[in-house]
Amino acid sequence: MKDLTVTEWTKALRSKEGKYGGGSVASVVGAFAANLAQFVFEFQQGKKKYAEQEDDIQNAITHAEKISEELLDLAEIDADAFEPVLPLFRLPKDTEEEREIRQTKIDNGLADAAKPPLAIMKKMDEVLDLFELLLKLEIKGSIVDDIAVGLIFTEATIESEKINCDVNTKSIQNDELRITLEEEVDTAYGIILERCRSMKATTFKNIQHNG
Repeated sequence: MKDLTVTEWTKALRSKEGKYGGGSVASVVGAFAANLAQFVFEFQQGKKKYAEQEDDIQNAITHAEKISEELLDLAEIDADAFEPVLPLFRLPKDTEEEREIRQTKIDNGLADAAKPPLAIMKKMDEVLDLFELLLKLEIKGSIVDDIAVGLIFTEATIESEKINCDVNTKSIQNDELRITLEEEVDTAYGIILERCRSMKATTFKNIQHNG
C-alpha cells in the first residue's frame, strides 16, 4: 500500500478482486489525522510564542510521523486479517467432533480478525495525544480548521473500527471469548470516542471565537 500512488490505491480499493475495505480505509483516514496534526505543529516551529514548547513540538512531530506509518501498516494488516477465516467455513462438519473443531477454529479466526481494527482504534488515542497538545498551545487563526478536520477524521476512524470489530465478534459462538472481546472493544471505544468528541467540541468553539 505504501508504495502505491493515491490513484493506484483507490483503483485497488474499488476493485471487487481487491482485498481492501472499510477497515483499511479508516486506518488510512486515521493516518491523515496524524498528518494534519503534524502539519499544524510544523507551522508552530520557530515561533517566539512557543519557544518554551519547542522540544514538545519537535517530539510531537516525530511521534506523528511514527503514528502515521503505524496506521498505514495496520491498514495492510487489517486487509489481510479476514483472509485466513474464509477457508475455515469449508472445514468438514459431518460429525459432532468435526463441528466442534470447525467452530473453535472459526471463533479463534474471527477473534484474530477483530484484533487489527481494535489496534487501530487504540492507536487513535495516541493521535488524540497530539491534538490535546495542540489545544494546550491555544493556536489561533485559520489553521485551527485543520485541527477540526483532523479530529473529524479521528472520530470517523474510531467509529469505523468499532463497526469492524463488532462485525467479527458478533459471529463468535464461544460466549466467554466473545464477551471478553466485546468488553475490551466497548471499553476502549467509549473512552476514546468521548475524549475525541470533547476535543472536537472545544475546537469548534475556538473556531467560532476566532470568527
